[in-house]
Amino acid sequence: MAFMNGLLVFASLFGLSSCSLDSPTSGPMAAEAARPRLVVVISIDQFREDYVTRFEKDYLPAKKGSSVGGFNFLVSQGAHFADAHYDHVPTVTGVGHGVITTGSIPALNGIADNVWFDRSTRKAVYCVEDASVKTVGGTANPMSPKNQRVTTVGDELKMATAGKAKVVGIALKDRASILLSGHAADTVIWFDSGAGGWVTSTFYAPSGKLPEWVEKMNGEKIPESSFARTWGPLLPDSAYQLTRPAPFVKGGPTSPVFSHPIAGSTRSASMGNFTRSSFAQEYVFETVKRALDEESLGRDDVPDMLCINLSTNDYVGHAYGPNSPEVMDISVRTDRLLSDLFNTLDKKVKGGLKSTTIVVTADHGVAPIPEEAKDTYRVGHAIRGATAKLRDAIEAALTSKYGEGKWVLYCEPPQLYLDRELLASKGIDLAEAQRVAANAARGFEGIVEAFTGEDILRGALPAWSWTQQVANGYNRLLSGDVMLFETPGTLFAGGSGTSHGSPWAYDAHVPILAFGIGSRAGLRRERVSVSDIAPTLSMILGIEHPSGSVGRILP
Repeated sequence: MAFMNGLLVFASLFGLSSCSLDSPTSGPMAAEAARPRLVVVISIDQFREDYVTRFEKDYLPAKKGSSVGGFNFLVSQGAHFADAHYDHVPTVTGVGHGVITTGSIPALNGIADNVWFDRSTRKAVYCVEDASVKTVGGTANPMSPKNQRVTTVGDELKMATAGKAKVVGIALKDRASILLSGHAADTVIWFDSGAGGWVTSTFYAPSGKLPEWVEKMNGEKIPESSFARTWGPLLPDSAYQLTRPAPFVKGGPTSPVFSHPIAGSTRSASMGNFTRSSFAQEYVFETVKRALDEESLGRDDVPDMLCINLSTNDYVGHAYGPNSPEVMDISVRTDRLLSDLFNTLDKKVKGGLKSTTIVVTADHGVAPIPEEAKDTYRVGHAIRGATAKLRDAIEAALTSKYGEGKWVLYCEPPQLYLDRELLASKGIDLAEAQRVAANAARGFEGIVEAFTGEDILRGALPAWSWTQQVANGYNRLLSGDVMLFETPGTLFAGGSGTSHGSPWAYDAHVPILAFGIGSRAGLRRERVSVSDIAPTLSMILGIEHPSGSVGRILP
């Protein structure tokens, strides 16, 4: 009772209220709605801010009868922060999800990249790998939040409610589900393509068993049932006239504008096609709706938290690029599925949508396909597979200076790791070797700048706006000896699609859409950070901010 009263007093002091679908309530109903029964955080993987408005005419209307829409509902009835950015680099999935619900930065939170190089074991480390636990429900490598060294909103909510709040995480990607949910979560599941279903680890399921409802869903083999299907456009061909096929699509169909059979030459290929299709998106939302029932989320007066990542958007974007009909289609389909979820919440949560707080954001953006960008902008280009050549150039410069030796242990921009043991054995100063490597990188085509770890830690970076992202993203224990940055519009990644990871706007500029208790409807133009989400949710819930939070309360 004290917890509830404190929240109500806090809400009255700061004028927080529920965003009503009709008119604001008053009296006892207003008091009842002054705190969310369910907080829903949705991260749409690789969803740039411009997708909110570029495709809006094909999104559902904000409201139709008693039903609400998806993105247009959030924009019209909620707060739309149109100038939200990530304040760190690299802008990748693990790092982004390490920020959204922690309010932290890689310099503090232990998630420095999707993969980093461990100097003690001299091996690459995946951000959520954990050999001390076991996978439950499948054969994939075991995962946990062990490397995340700070708490999440969900962790603090569990602490503030003596464990009575429920925290649930669902995503195809393990790193997304785990890092959003945190350490104290109840049910956290991710997709194992080998098993063809949802898995977790003994970190979250010490009994070694999946929740019964998850096991039942796995038994339905929903992914395999999609193998005989084809992903095609939801809308008429004319709706996609402002999109274009990826440059590598040769002689593709003109009607429909795309057609992607799920069946592949192997089961593994079919499963990959499934995760990169609208059918996987539907699978995730169906799982979320079942979790609402089976986990009894939002059914009592203790707040619960549901963390969702929509990984399919990222798989599609990597393959076809942000200007493709496929990206438009998966965005429009996401809109329909969000609408269905919101209307389900209105029915399932005690008090309906008025008793929820919903935040929709993204873990990063994406660069245009560089060959396409060069054709349009006439600047920037792909240097496909250039990472190996960059590494060779840096190795050659170090060899010229210090003699023969394998000086570079790992190079995957933005991270470059030198062999510190070798340098020490030859009496070579680490800071000097870092400078030699950085200078060599600066002379390589497509590299705009290279900063040494020593200069980053000393605060000796140029006073450019984006160098603060470099400092925020540099973890002294985990990050490389040199940080390497491609010129805007340039991409070193191999393959035929596109990628992300830079400090540039196309990778760092994402939406923040907030609806419900604690939000005020309207377009907000001030620049904000994604790290502001976690302390804002903590304020709304009346709990302590996550331990590593550096964000500010959203205005």
